Amino acid sequence: MSFSSDAKNEVVKSDLPQEVCCARAELSALFRTCGGLSLENGKYSIELVTEIADLYNRVLSLTKMLYSDFDGLGLVKEERSNNAIRYHITFDADYTQKLLVDCFVQRENGEFFTGIARGAVEKECCMRSFVRGVFLGCASANIVIKDMNDLKKHTGGYHLEFVFSSMTMAGDFAHILSEYQIHAKVMQRKKVFVTYIKEAELVSDVLALVGANNAVLTLQNEFAVREVRNNLNRQLNCMNSNIEKMVEASLKQIEAIEYIRDTVGLETLPATLYELCLLRLANPEENYENLSKLMTEPLTKSGVNHRLRKILKIADKLKQQQEKQEEKIDE
Repeated sequence: MSFSSDAKNEVVKSDLPQEVCCARAELSALFRTCGGLSLENGKYSIELVTEIADLYNRVLSLTKMLYSDFDGLGLVKEERSNNAIRYHITFDADYTQKLLVDCFVQRENGEFFTGIARGAVEKECCMRSFVRGVFLGCASANIVIKDMNDLKKHTGGYHLEFVFSSMTMAGDFAHILSEYQIHAKVMQRKKVFVTYIKEAELVSDVLALVGANNAVLTLQNEFAVREVRNNLNRQLNCMNSNIEKMVEASLKQIEAIEYIRDTVGLETLPATLYELCLLRLANPEENYENLSKLMTEPLTKSGVNHRLRKILKIADKLKQQQEKQEEKIDE
């Protein structure tokens, strides 16, 4: 299962709200996100479409908080061609009109709310319940939880989004999140409108707000795993870069030493440089520290570097002299 599915399955099993107003707010959010209306014989009926099997039980309990005698809820399981399963939760038409008005989907005069009705989120507790309903109804995330042993860098971010049918709903929901210092952005994607969050800590805040505590812990652990993995990758990249530089420097040094050997002979060099040339030819892969330990009189790494630079300069000077001689011959 995906990270967002696991989080939804955790939230759907969480404790029900204590107040009727909060139950109304959560139902209102579900109706506005994963709900649809059909009209038959002049009466509306509500249908919720979800991939969460346990949402049926939660919706039934929430509705019973509003109407103790409620028994008009149906469930149809749909198996799709891609092995996905959807559940269709249907409300009896006799209850639908009352639910639409009581849950702030429709005004008493028959007009539908375009955005989030103020009455649905008047109290802070109701606002939190509304966010939980939206999360269950239309949240999705691209977050991939990887194993600690997988050292490959994961390029995916921490994208959490909520899809609405109108810009007004998307903007109103972003405003509600801002009340909790969760700053979301809104955009249009084809025919839908998306409220989204890309900052890891803000995604964690949303999960905590809706009561997905295990998902928060999983995400925090993923933060730590990615940080460790990124640090290891940075260290490996640094090591590889240093090795490449060392190999490149060694090749230049060996080329210079061989040029001196083949032109004027290594024996023409001072004894200290002569010894280092022989050591470098015999140990092309050794770093400066190991080369310094092989010297008759041990040097520091900077001392070895200094002498190798001298050898490079001598080789360059010999090359320049040879070029001048060749130019004279050409004349």
